[in-house]
Amino acid sequence: MVTNIGYKNTDIGVIPKDWDCIHLCTLGKLLSGLTYTPEDVKNYGLLVLRSSNIQEGRLCFKDNVYVNCKIEADKYVKQGDLLICVRNGSRALIGKCALIDKNYNATFGAFMALFRSPHGKYLYQLFSNNTIQEQINRNCGATINQITSADFNRFLVAFPQNPKEQAAISEALSDVDNLTSSLQKLIEKKKAIKQGAMQELLTGKKRLPGFYGEWKREQLPELLQEQNGIKIGPFGSQLKKEYLIDIGEFKVYGQENVYEKDFRLGTRYIPKERYLKLKSCELLPGDFVISSMGTVGKCAIVPQNIQIGIMDSHLIRLKFNCKKIIPQYILQLFSDEFDFLRNQIEKLSVGGIMDGLSTKIVQSLHAFYPVNIDEQKAICAILNDMDDEIAQLEKKLAKYQQIKQGMMQELLTGRIRLV
Repeated sequence: MVTNIGYKNTDIGVIPKDWDCIHLCTLGKLLSGLTYTPEDVKNYGLLVLRSSNIQEGRLCFKDNVYVNCKIEADKYVKQGDLLICVRNGSRALIGKCALIDKNYNATFGAFMALFRSPHGKYLYQLFSNNTIQEQINRNCGATINQITSADFNRFLVAFPQNPKEQAAISEALSDVDNLTSSLQKLIEKKKAIKQGAMQELLTGKKRLPGFYGEWKREQLPELLQEQNGIKIGPFGSQLKKEYLIDIGEFKVYGQENVYEKDFRLGTRYIPKERYLKLKSCELLPGDFVISSMGTVGKCAIVPQNIQIGIMDSHLIRLKFNCKKIIPQYILQLFSDEFDFLRNQIEKLSVGGIMDGLSTKIVQSLHAFYPVNIDEQKAICAILNDMDDEIAQLEKKLAKYQQIKQGMMQELLTGRIRLV
């Protein structure tokens, strides 16, 4: 490993003296995508790669379009090409790219471009780094989300003169990419297995050994406590912005706590006198909460040892009768993977579109469940173990992604030399 042979200042920052700061146009050729008509689209033919075919920096073939029309020779993708989104309705997708890892019988759409270069593997890593993305953001059109060919060709990159150093950097970063890709595939597989288990266990199609009792379908009001079974957070004058303080003993919980399933988040507090007036909106351990605004229908169970506090107007609190049904079972039943809650909400909303979730709609929801509490607990134990395994894998994935970011900052700037 080379330590320090001197550095120089450039327009893109400090880089080694034996590296070049050069325009992309000197490293390859930008090719524009295929323009085709609706009549050209067929159920078979030549695959057209679009922005939806790039997921997590890799090619994905779940949403494909095929055409049957005349194609120029340079419109076919080749191994080593960089597929780049250069125009899109979403500004965030501009610059999204993937490396063409082998020769495909495919072309690329008009909102995409190919950068054909003998340095494709190295440039792919550069496109994953902030240097090029920052230049994209500065040059992206004010009214149309696009990168022009002229702007693209003027982008500056730090480029090692030594081909062996380029290869070493690319290989080191690709190794981490392969690890993250393997983990992502494993997570997808585990999620699919869990979804299959839910379809069996939460419908009664498959019964666990030793359980043979009755299952019921009931509306939620039948499963709630008689007192304070359902409650929405305080509205309007009850919880004005001026009542909120930065530090305090009594916390205000919101939908971010439900989305992240983390009730430590948040810095909104209220004075004691306001808390006492809104005590009917208090959240206690074991309460079941649903987001009523934003991403409607997200659910969580309030954990033990939370700070004393209330919910805001974007949450609905449910207190279940635990002699009938446990909150953990409802949490699995209403989870995103199972679609049980979402499907009901869509049927109850006008045209399948909803700005917010009301207590009236929540009271119209129903649950299908085994009457035996022990069977509910046994089902939850299996599904919770699967959730824990997936959570650990996702934590590991996040760690690898963080490592990759750190490696790019060091290797693609020459702070650490491999050759």
